[in-house]
Amino acid sequence: MSEQHMAIGHASEIPPAWGAPRTASRRFTVAIREPSGEETFRVAWGELKAEPGLDWVVVLDDGTAWPIKKDLFARTYEAAGPGRYRKVERSRLVQVPPDTVALLATLEGPLEVRHPDYVAVGSQGEVYANAADWVREHLVFDTVGSA
Repeated sequence: MSEQHMAIGHASEIPPAWGAPRTASRRFTVAIREPSGEETFRVAWGELKAEPGLDWVVVLDDGTAWPIKKDLFARTYEAAGPGRYRKVERSRLVQVPPDTVALLATLEGPLEVRHPDYVAVGSQGEVYANAADWVREHLVFDTVGSA
């Protein structure tokens, strides 16, 4: 069976057949830094770019890093200690169905996401990707019936 390709640039474009987003809380805090010039980050689905003045680079304790727009970071993270931040909003995730490629138009660049990975929905309907392994390790899904 061939893969179906779905272009998604906003949460409203996620097919209803994929199911409603599931909410999850993060188990960790992060550090941030200013990009040192224009930086490119390789992720499983493609490349994301960070630019000084526009983006922060979010850094996990294991060194994993990715860019995020500064205004988006300010809306979605809070201080959790000296130099540490916690995402305050719950993650909203929809798993990509088997035999489907989600072609995401993220704020930092295009990504191709496949099952079992997730399309994550941001605070203003923007989309990005989370790997299934990363979700298992770093997030706790809310129980059914919770907000």
